[in-house]
Amino acid sequence: MPQFSQNVVVERHPNAASATANYAAVQTNTALVSAPAAGISIYLTDVIISANAEGYVTLEEDTASAQTVIVQRLNFADDGGCSITFSQPIKLTAAKDLGVTSVTTDDFSITVCYYTE
Repeated sequence: MPQFSQNVVVERHPNAASATANYAAVQTNTALVSAPAAGISIYLTDVIISANAEGYVTLEEDTASAQTVIVQRLNFADDGGCSITFSQPIKLTAAKDLGVTSVTTDDFSITVCYYTE
């Protein structure tokens, strides 16, 4: 009988997390992932959006003041959606949150996967 190794390799960052939200109205500078502590950044790895209404969604950092667009204008038709895995994680500025803004799209869900470091 063959012998199998008991070693398991998990390719996942130790600070990996995800956030999910369902919205029934247009969102403007809405925080999706809270800002981490000083000196710590959010690294965005994946985005999944399902939209029931036509319009577009942007992802941004720093929803409290001078928003910086991180993922520009994802356009959706009725019952549209997307799944994005970034080959290189998008690093947000340290101690800044990750937020969402939608235009016209007023019925959508979003999941983001990320890690902090």
